[in-house]
Amino acid sequence: MTAPYDDSTQKEWKERKNKIEGYYREMGQVGTPGNEKISSIIVATSGDKLVVQFSDGDGILYEIIEDLINPLRMIKTLSQDEIEKFKKLTK
Repeated sequence: MTAPYDDSTQKEWKERKNKIEGYYREMGQVGTPGNEKISSIIVATSGDKLVVQFSDGDGILYEIIEDLINPLRMIKTLSQDEIEKFKKLTK
């Protein structure tokens, strides 16, 4: 049985996965990456969407759900261009 994706797609997915896991590992160790001060706080309600943008421009789109254990449901990873489109929607 062959893999459903070619090698380049699998490599790209592994790189994104490692970047995301590394980000959360850093967050768990010190609260914020690089022990920086918090730049903003967002008050959100169930059903709201949240875009987290990493320093390299890529990011993740989440939906806030009513779950006390895991209140964020990951919808998809985003490129920098996709994040810019979301920014235009909110202005």
